Amino acid sequence: VGIKDHNRHLNPQSAMALLSTLNSQYTAALSKRPLSTKAATLVVLALLNEQLASVFAGESPFTTRVPLMGLFAGVINAPLSHYGYMLIQKLVPAPLNKRKRVLQILLSTGVITPIFCACFVVWVGLINNVKQLKTCKSGQELVTRMRSVITSALVNNYVRVSTTSVLTSPLFMLAAQKWIRQDAWAVFFALCYFVLGTYNNTKVKLMQKKKREECNDKYEDKKE
Repeated sequence: VGIKDHNRHLNPQSAMALLSTLNSQYTAALSKRPLSTKAATLVVLALLNEQLASVFAGESPFTTRVPLMGLFAGVINAPLSHYGYMLIQKLVPAPLNKRKRVLQILLSTGVITPIFCACFVVWVGLINNVKQLKTCKSGQELVTRMRSVITSALVNNYVRVSTTSVLTSPLFMLAAQKWIRQDAWAVFFALCYFVLGTYNNTKVKLMQKKKREECNDKYEDKKE
């Protein structure tokens, strides 16, 4: 009897009703507290991104990068996307015709995306060099080394990261214009980049893992 009762609670109608209730609650929170709701959503997605990529790459999902990427999502990404897309919607308000749609795409691709990519690349560069930065013995040395890390990160990774984002951003914007309510754009883009970011993050981790293995093999060969 207990099993039958349990299965009865898990029928498709109950599941759809639960999803509908959760969606209504989330939509209400998005309307009342847009920035904090988006920040919480982006933090969760960022944590999942880093952990899933680590699992897919065969690494431990519990690293110092996980909370740091969550911090980036909540403190930098959420305000940037919230106010950035809000500004675009004010500059090019609805109703949207073909000209306005193109203008929104150009603003998103030419302004929001490049700024986000620069912030992301710099943040990841700093995270990857935390150990080196901790060894600095003075404030001046710390500033000099941080400047070097930031410059190196932008030179080596900005074009690669921004190219992928610039190519996909117009497609995401077209979908948002057609199907997504405006106050949910930041969340929609976060979901899109969550999928894309998890894929790219996994690729990077696999490449780094392969390089480490090659270095270890060379080291073992030299020892022999």
